[in-house]
Amino acid sequence: MKTFLPYWPLLLLVLLSSATWCQSTKPANAVKYDTIIRKHVDKPVAKPVVKQEIVLPVPEYINQPYYFDKDDNKLIRLENATAEMVTKKKTLGLKGAKQSLSMDATSSRIRFTAKKEIVFFIKTSGDVIDLTSYIKLYQFLPVDQKREVTVNAKEGLLNNKEEGKGKLVSFGVKMISKDNYMIQVPEQLEAGEYGFVWVKNMELKEFTVFAFGIDWKSSD
Repeated sequence: MKTFLPYWPLLLLVLLSSATWCQSTKPANAVKYDTIIRKHVDKPVAKPVVKQEIVLPVPEYINQPYYFDKDDNKLIRLENATAEMVTKKKTLGLKGAKQSLSMDATSSRIRFTAKKEIVFFIKTSGDVIDLTSYIKLYQFLPVDQKREVTVNAKEGLLNNKEEGKGKLVSFGVKMISKDNYMIQVPEQLEAGEYGFVWVKNMELKEFTVFAFGIDWKSSD
């Protein structure tokens, strides 16, 4: 009678032999990798900077210059005064004649202290082609409790040494939008009294002046 060994010792022997063979065939320089699990953190996305567009103010009334306060983005109304056109002849016209605009008070109640980049806004009715032909900026001088500027002078047969009062100030005009314009003074204004005058009809006896004053000194 033949004796049979149980099958499990034989199976154990086979498994041990396989493990020994696998270890002998593993490369000596095999790299061992460790798995590291990290928590995923979302980085904050930078929001794009949106530049807010500044909306320029629009004058309330047409044909009236407004001072533009750039710091506060607002318009300031000028003094609304009336000037009389005065014509004077010297020695019955032999020394010529001059026309001057004269308005009450030696100074305006509207004062500004900006030293440069003086800007005014004006809204027209739409029928103005060349704004500089219709409106002028004058520097007025105080004379006998009034403000005056010489707007026209004619020489006579005899020499007239009397100088005109005040002066005409040049400015540039830039369109902002339809019927809205920016009036830019190219250079720093001197301390004194000023006014915008509509000169479309020089035959009038009275003119509306949009007046203002500058308070700093030229040496500032």
